[in-house]
Amino acid sequence: MGKKSIMLFGISIAFLNFLDGIATNYGLMEKIIEEMNPIMDFIISFNPALFLILKIALSLLVLFVSYWVYKHSKAHFQKLYLISLVGVFFLYFGICSLHLYWLSLL
Repeated sequence: MGKKSIMLFGISIAFLNFLDGIATNYGLMEKIIEEMNPIMDFIISFNPALFLILKIALSLLVLFVSYWVYKHSKAHFQKLYLISLVGVFFLYFGICSLHLYWLSLL
């Protein structure tokens, strides 16, 4: 995996995070699911729009940081960052798979 993998995984994570936000918001509004993350549960119960804005902001932050690491970091840090991106990707892939599962039950 090379430097371009950083951007590929960064874009993928940003997209999956955004999908997670939309699916979570829908599931909570329809009372189909419960938010398992206590921090996000507090935010969404306080203001659902703030929850979506935060998810969008986090997606943009992942894109920005990934681009910065891609352009400005040394190879050793890029490798460590890419390893963390791969881990986060599989975490969000699992979460989005759960969303697809419960959406398929509707």
